[in-house]
Amino acid sequence: MSLYDSLEFKHLRSIVAIAEAGTLTAAAFQLPLAQSALSRQISELEDALGVQLLDRTRGRAILNDEGELLLAFARVKLKERAELIDNLQARQQVSIYPFSLGFTAFVEHDVISEVCSAYRQLFPKATIEPASFDLEELIGLLKERQLDAALVTLPLQDDVLKIQPMMHERLVVCIRADDPLAEKTSLSPADLTGRLRIFSDPRHHPRAHARLLEMLNEKGIEPRISNPTFNGEHIQWMVREGLCFALIRERQHLHKDLTTRPIEGVSWTIDSAIVYHPEQKRKVMSVLIKELEKRFTISPDLQSETESHRQSGPMSSQQGLFGDDDAELKAG
Repeated sequence: MSLYDSLEFKHLRSIVAIAEAGTLTAAAFQLPLAQSALSRQISELEDALGVQLLDRTRGRAILNDEGELLLAFARVKLKERAELIDNLQARQQVSIYPFSLGFTAFVEHDVISEVCSAYRQLFPKATIEPASFDLEELIGLLKERQLDAALVTLPLQDDVLKIQPMMHERLVVCIRADDPLAEKTSLSPADLTGRLRIFSDPRHHPRAHARLLEMLNEKGIEPRISNPTFNGEHIQWMVREGLCFALIRERQHLHKDLTTRPIEGVSWTIDSAIVYHPEQKRKVMSVLIKELEKRFTISPDLQSETESHRQSGPMSSQQGLFGDDDAELKAG
């Protein structure tokens, strides 16, 4: 047998277990494996490689420098192995079942298109079925496993579903380019009171609508409530006609007669997330999430941060990603 063949995946798992447990006995229990079998396995590997990996002192097994080098390699390769197996199983599953993707009306079409594009790139022969739902209906379908995943804007209060943030986009005020206020670098609450219109529909996302109004009230901004609409062209037409100002996403395409300004003292964002049931047996989600992390450049800390704030909302007072200069102004 070749020297290189002496190192197997079972050795990698054992090295990781020893590093995490600290003793051969605890590591053997974790694997699970008899302590004598684990000790023999590592000794045989050390003999085969001609390298000592552990310092065994007073009942403890501590990785030496060579062991730490192998540990780093082991963690990478075990992760890659899991990802490969998930990918293989996912490809088999998608060839049998279509992927059902729900979304709410608050989610931008660009986000939906990017997720669908990522799925089709991963699984070219698979079928994806996107469909729009109100938030409460969508959550019910996810819990009943009638949807594989859904795209939402936060806030979302639920202790069952898994929430993976994807993107947040700053909210700015859309005004006419020839408005005298366009000469300012930011707009004050006094500039907006009575002129800012809100177009969100409380029926689609009641918590988000309520939190938005609460945030505006905290800043002393008294908006006007308009008939709900998600038609961006209609909203921009109303601004061009001088009928109102409007809150829009920073990267939204603007008519040539319009411009945007931030609100003085705040940086509110709309946060988009993909939601799914953590106990689903299909491997599609783990593969898709990894691809979305690349496309949306998700911060490793963003998911845990969103988990802690997910009852608060998609519009956040932001400094960096979730830094607070205005004490957790989250809404939707």
